[in-house]
Amino acid sequence: MQGPKRYLLLRHHWGYYKEVTLLLSMNRHLPLPPCPHEKNWEICDPAFDPESLWNSESMRLVKEAAKRKVFCCNGYYIKAFKLGYGAISFFRDPARKEWTIATKLHIGSHTAPPAAYGRSGGWSYFAASEIEGPDLDSFLCEDWPSLTKTQRKGVINLFSQFIADISEIGVFQPDFHLNNVIFDKRKERFVLIDLHRARLADRPLNIRERMDQLSYITPPLWEKVRKREILEFTSLLSQKWPELKNRKRRYWIQERALKRMRQHWDKRGTRKILKKTIKIRYGKIFMLRSEQCPEHLSNLLLSFVKNPEKFQNPEKILKNSRHTLCLKVSTESTKYFLKAYRSSGNLKSISYLFKTPRVLRAWHTSRNLILRHISTPFPLVAIHTGNPWGSIYGAMLSPWIEAGDSNTIFIKKTLKQRKQGERLIKDLAYFLWQMHEKGIFHGDCKITNFRFNPADKNQFTVFDLDSTRIKKAVKDRDRISDITNMCASMEMWKIREHITHDFLMHYIRLHIPWEKENTKLLKNMSERVEARLKRKRNAF
Repeated sequence: MQGPKRYLLLRHHWGYYKEVTLLLSMNRHLPLPPCPHEKNWEICDPAFDPESLWNSESMRLVKEAAKRKVFCCNGYYIKAFKLGYGAISFFRDPARKEWTIATKLHIGSHTAPPAAYGRSGGWSYFAASEIEGPDLDSFLCEDWPSLTKTQRKGVINLFSQFIADISEIGVFQPDFHLNNVIFDKRKERFVLIDLHRARLADRPLNIRERMDQLSYITPPLWEKVRKREILEFTSLLSQKWPELKNRKRRYWIQERALKRMRQHWDKRGTRKILKKTIKIRYGKIFMLRSEQCPEHLSNLLLSFVKNPEKFQNPEKILKNSRHTLCLKVSTESTKYFLKAYRSSGNLKSISYLFKTPRVLRAWHTSRNLILRHISTPFPLVAIHTGNPWGSIYGAMLSPWIEAGDSNTIFIKKTLKQRKQGERLIKDLAYFLWQMHEKGIFHGDCKITNFRFNPADKNQFTVFDLDSTRIKKAVKDRDRISDITNMCASMEMWKIREHITHDFLMHYIRLHIPWEKENTKLLKNMSERVEARLKRKRNAF
């Protein structure tokens, strides 16, 4: 009979470890590679004794990948790499590479002290000493908010100096995650770890390499620190790297970083979304439910699709058109937003047989926006009946947000004020530009489809994503279409003058390729907005 199992959660931070996920049994049946013979080791730390470590009861597995294992024992962390065969193993030895880079970086105390390198039986090993301190991710989440302005400036200065120093040594790190940087509070220094993907040149990095390195560094920081603090970091670094004073250089870094992030989201996003989705079938009815969704909400949506008339209380109806029905529903004193999709003619119904249903497209679009750090209501449960001729052929339930008449009144009130109105237009232009840079084309970009709450961390929340598309890169015509719709929706209220001019100018300051043609663009945009307003007035 097997003994009881103990579940230990561990997460790898080279020199700093938190309890996070791994199953270990009490019998310690670790998939431990064989210990290399003493003659197969290159040891630079006299205290490192491989044989005593391998036989130690305290040795534990910390992280495991397809061809890599990380162990921890007595203040040392050992990375074991499974090598290939033949010539490949001779030229590709990640442990040797990490040993070489770590040895050079340790001269300036920019990495954990390397202890030893070994190779035996199709495995190569790299060992390093422990560094006390949180990783950069933990530091920014837990310690950063409590620091004073002076303390923050000091940390930013240390970080800019650290980036400049590793560049001077000739180290290029493409695997620049926040978990791969440790902040040693006691010695007030940053330390780079996990170097098996890094590259070492026998010279300082050139301008192109330095710019490319920053395109790997900045994306992890975007969601953790303020825009002003990123600018302060860039300003301090520009004292050593004068090329950063050129605005076009900075834009190149930003574009390259966003392009890489879009590729990452496209590659990994669908997999992440599907992992957190529960699929259920009831005959022809197909349901998607998120892991966080209570089960009674699935039953609620199922009963709505079967008997929609029971839910259509005039007080609960928010919108009732040919294509959609929007309702406000409450269960257990919690409010939810229910959007139902209708068939609007035979031709439309036939087309739904050959393309992704609107409800499923809206479900995946919402989750893709959240993956890209764009604030939108998180979809809880969606249902598709499989019958496009039915009165209700799909529906989706999401949390309730105050985005109705009260939101519209608040936006109008803010636009009437001079300073607050200018700030709203500027922030809205930045938010829309950010959506476009992350590969999101809204398609129905009206101010009433954005919830505005300046007190919230995400002051803009976007919804009504039926026309939204996720693209590899948003083209100029799509950008112009969204900007036209946004400006027309605000100009229609006749609250403020020069909205189109101000909005477009703020957008152009962010999107450098349009700078040379700003006069032509402004004239074109004004004509488009006027034409859009004319059509809306005629429709009413």
